[in-house]
Order: sequence, then C-alpha cells, then structure tokens
Amino acid sequence: MAKKKVTFSFKPTQNVHDVKLAGNFTNWDQGAIVMTKGRSGEWKTQANLEPGEYEYKFMADGIWFNDPQADKQMPNAWGSENSIKVVK
Repeated sequence: MAKKKVTFSFKPTQNVHDVKLAGNFTNWDQGAIVMTKGRSGEWKTQANLEPGEYEYKFMADGIWFNDPQADKQMPNAWGSENSIKVVK
C-alpha cells in the first residue's frame, strides 16, 4: 500500500521549547520526530504512513501530551491514554 503524508499539529497551552511526535510508528521516543514551531505558536510535522491506525503522543519539554484533535483516544499500559490517528 502507498504511504500518505500525514500532518500532525500541536498547540500547547504554555510556552515550550521542544516538541516531538512519538508513537508506535517511531518506536516511541527512540525515533521521535522533531516538530517545527510556526508563527501562531502551533507546532507541526509530517510523517509518511500507510493506511491503518497509529498510536501517538506529543512530548513537549519532556512531558507527554495527548492530541485533543485526535481521531480517538485509547487506554495504554501506563494508566493514561494514547491518541489515535486513522489513515485511510
């Protein structure tokens, strides 16, 4: 199946200096993708993903955050939730 370019964006409620995208498609934090801050304060990046469902979170200054705009949320093994991106 062909990979699609999928955009992820994160707008933190406080000023942060470093944001990364981590998920089951990056081997979580080991292969996290560095995000770029835009003028509006929103951080963005893209990932090439095949169709399917992917678990992910944002790591801002070392703290994990869910994506409020995610397609859905799913409980994880640490008692919190992961965001889910559905790629069609």
